[in-house]
Amino acid sequence: MEAIKSEKFTLKQILQQNWCAFLDVYHLLVPWYAAYNVWKVISCREPDGLGYSTFACPTHPSEIRHVPRTCKSRFCSICAKIQIDKWVTDMNQLFPNCSYFHITFTVPEQFRTLLFEKRSLLNAVFSASTETIILFCKERGFLPAITAVLHTFGSDLKRHIHIHCIVSTGGLKLTGKAERLTRFVKRKKKNQKAKKKKVSVVEDNPSWVECHFFPYKMLQKRYQTLLLEHLKKAIENNINSSEPDQDLIVFSDPAVMKSFFDDLKHEYQNGFFVHVTEERQDLQLTAAYIGRYARRPPLSELRIKDYTGEYVTFEFKDYRYNESKVLYTLKTIEFIRKLIRHIPPHYFNVIRHYGLMASRVKSKYKKITDILLATPPTVKKTKSWRERQTTFKGKDPLLCKICQRVMIFVSSHLPNPLKSIRASFQTAFP
Repeated sequence: MEAIKSEKFTLKQILQQNWCAFLDVYHLLVPWYAAYNVWKVISCREPDGLGYSTFACPTHPSEIRHVPRTCKSRFCSICAKIQIDKWVTDMNQLFPNCSYFHITFTVPEQFRTLLFEKRSLLNAVFSASTETIILFCKERGFLPAITAVLHTFGSDLKRHIHIHCIVSTGGLKLTGKAERLTRFVKRKKKNQKAKKKKVSVVEDNPSWVECHFFPYKMLQKRYQTLLLEHLKKAIENNINSSEPDQDLIVFSDPAVMKSFFDDLKHEYQNGFFVHVTEERQDLQLTAAYIGRYARRPPLSELRIKDYTGEYVTFEFKDYRYNESKVLYTLKTIEFIRKLIRHIPPHYFNVIRHYGLMASRVKSKYKKITDILLATPPTVKKTKSWRERQTTFKGKDPLLCKICQRVMIFVSSHLPNPLKSIRASFQTAFP
């Protein structure tokens, strides 16, 4: 089939032309939040979809400007680009002014289907990976700043669940050093009532403790222990709940639970894979690298090399062959299926903050780290819609052509209120 002529192939274009055909095949497999996000992308900047806001000149009311409303979905390439720029700016302002490590935690292949189908279990991956880092740091007497980001995909859109962590090279001094996890485990076996030693950040005379080394071999073993522990606990809690997941009932048999998890211990004797980068100085570059996958679609539109209507061809790096670039062609319906399965559930946080960055303490600790490490360098704020349009078109879109006064907001046209649209999708889809 002849390729559709376009300067750039967009996800919105592909979804608009194929979404109905896709639903004819996969309607029963599409969760409501995925369908809702796709609808927002298709309706983004469409007057009959999300509507528009009207601005008018206060002196010349006949001079008006209709500004289309955007979806603000992370699955929309344009809206998500704006969100990631803002997030990277915020990260540079909130993170302590120090160097950092980029640490990646990967789950074994045997867990991918289980975690992908039972998304609530992904919380266990967050807990295990961040706890691995925090316990190591506490054993050395400091609390670090951590931002963790969940990715559920590889560059070829396959299932590949892993956690990226940005970790400060050091942290605020604690009142003491925590007990090593291995020692606590042994003590716990002897006394089930045994509790961990509590330590807290020294606030009356704070100091910054440097740490320029994370032993990945030790982290791998510890991460394995904690991930298996958290997954077992999450599954047991589900089974014992008032509405257990029928697919997880099989784990109610202790023999099944033991066999499944113990086999992994034998297969991965060195622990689950953990990668620690060299110490880095440029937080903005790494934050942009991590965030562009968390707040943007799994596939950049720049990687879409051809679209014929029936087939989509995109480019990806094959890490099995020295990151060589490979072209991958899929039927459009299959491409959409692989793409939308990575849309996270509604209100599921794929970006989480721990340690000094935790929501309940970050403001307090930020004041301390700014004194000890100096305030982070100023980063340019993300441009507003008006500023972006002025830069792109070379003129202010909200200036009256007659008197050059700034137009003011007068009304909104909302043909499809999001609340009612969301409710309709919750009814129509699983």
